[in-house]
Amino acid sequence: MKVNIPEIQKLLVGILISKKVSKSEAIILANEYLEGELQGKQTHGLMAFPSLMKGLPLKKKPVIIKKKTASYIFVNANYNFGTVVGRKFTQQAIGMAKKQGIAVVFIQNMLSWLRPATLAQYISSQGMIGFVVNNGGESMVAPPGGFEPQIGTNPIGIGVPTYGNDIVVDMATSKRAWGEVRKSMLADRSLPAETYFDKGGNFAKDPNDAYSVVASGGYKGFALGLFVEILAGSMVNMPMGVVKHAGTGYRTVPRGAMILILNPKFSTSLNKFKKENKKLVSRIKQSKKLKGVAEILIPGERALKTRKNNLKNKCVDVRDELWTELLEIKNNCDK
Repeated sequence: MKVNIPEIQKLLVGILISKKVSKSEAIILANEYLEGELQGKQTHGLMAFPSLMKGLPLKKKPVIIKKKTASYIFVNANYNFGTVVGRKFTQQAIGMAKKQGIAVVFIQNMLSWLRPATLAQYISSQGMIGFVVNNGGESMVAPPGGFEPQIGTNPIGIGVPTYGNDIVVDMATSKRAWGEVRKSMLADRSLPAETYFDKGGNFAKDPNDAYSVVASGGYKGFALGLFVEILAGSMVNMPMGVVKHAGTGYRTVPRGAMILILNPKFSTSLNKFKKENKKLVSRIKQSKKLKGVAEILIPGERALKTRKNNLKNKCVDVRDELWTELLEIKNNCDK
């Protein structure tokens, strides 16, 4: 069904406020989930919202800065929203990178910020390179040669400034995000082929049988996911490996994260940097296409086109069952 964008925002903000989230934070969070929907990232849009509700209201404490230097910040988020904490310290780190050429923020005990690419894209809009990662929560990805889940889906966000549309990478280190399981459940369809394992080590077709997910790109993708597990795990004193969190929402599982910012001005001019990036993008897009391919897309381009189209139409297409679920959550909150 088609739902107006302001109506979605109003509903999400209202639910969050009823769960004792401050209005300012509710608006930030609602926009984050709405943005995922606008970009066509359904697994990281409204579909992910009910999971957040399971862990609210929160028992959070004040955010603590454990260590800070001219280019380094280590933060204990103390179960505050990663979206809010990440935005605050990204702002600080951008200022540090302007002076030092580089800045890094490590965060422990944060709640999921949904997509690290949101921060990476913001960093690139400020004329810098952003590399943002977080632990994916519960272990879901199986190692090559095995089928037992051992590390999180451990997403990566990269933002690179260029003239025109910035290059934005938004990816899990698993073949598919775990949200695809819920998506298949809602659509009453089979899982993508050869992507998820069941508890017997066979490829699962029924989403109810999903036990683990294949790493993106085989052993290379698993190696990348393992590196993220360490950056967002032992690096910030957070648990790694087989971690189960019973009785809480997936989105309120505490996580670790890293935000790395690089300032091109310390090795070249920003103007030249963006010009060269634009040339590279243009060359790639004009390269020879396979049969049946209408256009070669750069990372982030498909999401941008989807977003522009949704904003033009002033609405998004939401699955009936999901919208009904969100309305039921609101009704239960009002009781």
